[in-house]
Amino acid sequence: MKGIKPLILIIGIVGGLILANMVFAQARGISISPLTFELTANPGDTISNTLKVYNPTEGIIAIKMEVEDFRPVGEIGQVMVTPEEEITYSLKRWVKTEPTEFTLEPREQKFVDFIINIPENAEPGGKYGSVLASTAGVIGEEITGVAVGQKIGALLLLTVSGEVIEDLITKEFIAPSFLEYGPVPFTIRFENTGTVHVRPRGFVTITNWWGKKAADVEFPQLNVIPGAIRKIETSWQNKWLFGKYTATLVGSYGTSNLPFNPPVLTFWVFPWKVALVVLLALVLIIAFFIKTGKRWKMALRVLIRGERG
Repeated sequence: MKGIKPLILIIGIVGGLILANMVFAQARGISISPLTFELTANPGDTISNTLKVYNPTEGIIAIKMEVEDFRPVGEIGQVMVTPEEEITYSLKRWVKTEPTEFTLEPREQKFVDFIINIPENAEPGGKYGSVLASTAGVIGEEITGVAVGQKIGALLLLTVSGEVIEDLITKEFIAPSFLEYGPVPFTIRFENTGTVHVRPRGFVTITNWWGKKAADVEFPQLNVIPGAIRKIETSWQNKWLFGKYTATLVGSYGTSNLPFNPPVLTFWVFPWKVALVVLLALVLIIAFFIKTGKRWKMALRVLIRGERG
């Protein structure tokens, strides 16, 4: 938009999704909960819910409620909140809050209602937005100067029922090809090419070089919103390993438990420093016996036959 500088807020994730448990960093002075709402509705429905805004400080804080859209940034679970007029999967134009402005006394909390009106002609799929609490000012006898506005928010993940497309691609499944010790780290990158957020779930199944299962390592269940690539990491927490291993990514996603193609990789674990020490010790022992071989033979003759050289 010309002449208007977009307001952008970068947000981190706690535990889940891109989404599942996304959380806005807590602004100075106020907190908000819950952090994430996962909702499902039909076209034409009206749904409502409540969030809590809390003032843990000793000052009186003026609050303004806003609704904005968000979109993913990068692959490590961040999102960008932006007031651009139109983005894919926009939700903000359907959401209203009550009240929109209020003040919080020290240690006071207030419940804010938000209502989502889904149009009759709403397209099936995911819609995403955020309810934001802005600190409009700080009131108090000892407060001087101008207060800096800050925002925190809760994420709204809405699925509009109907013919949605659930499509998840495993773009990458990697691990180090060689390690001296465990644990063994695995990195998975999922891309959502569908129209609704999905949460892949499953295991990294590991077999040893005899084909026997060594472990099933579960990876975190994190939501991936449409158009996003989400990097998920897990590890096999076993230090003492030896030999060649094969790892297979096995799992599914979506409401129909759609399986994703199981990519396979191999890796080696060999504690070469320990092996080098053991080998060196064996070489020294063998060299010692070779060098002192005559003495050992004489000793054996004395013990067995009573002979003396």
